[in-house]
Amino acid sequence: MGIIDEIKIFYDLGENEKETVNRLLQVRDFKPGEVIYGEGESGESALDIIVKGKVKINRVTIEGEQLQMATLRAGEKFGIMSFLDGSRHNASVVAEEETRLLILKKSDFDNLIQTNPVIGVKILRNIAVGLAKLVKDLNAQHMDLMHMMFRKSK
Repeated sequence: MGIIDEIKIFYDLGENEKETVNRLLQVRDFKPGEVIYGEGESGESALDIIVKGKVKINRVTIEGEQLQMATLRAGEKFGIMSFLDGSRHNASVVAEEETRLLILKKSDFDNLIQTNPVIGVKILRNIAVGLAKLVKDLNAQHMDLMHMMFRKSK
């Protein structure tokens, strides 16, 4: 099946299920410096998966400066929150180099859930597992920062 086999949220799909999902995925290429989407934009919600290249995730600080929050590479995904809840993007995403994305539009995914709920449940479960890991990591970082701040205040 190719690249879809290497994407964690699709790892437990059977071959026929992967073919079904593969038909929904769109491919889009971006040049270095090209904005994929801006902070606060709504647009059509989609889950974006990096096939090749690298993107940076930026947020605007209170002072109005761009703060780079993360760099994502091939195999990683972004746009998850907007994909799940339809909210506006809370960060900007900019291609740092030639980048190719696989895009799963929320509207296509919603149709998939209606026609083939087993595939939808598998994908949502894998997204949830990834988000749970992220929350655990952020909680650990938060506790480390709190501990460090508490020690310094003594």
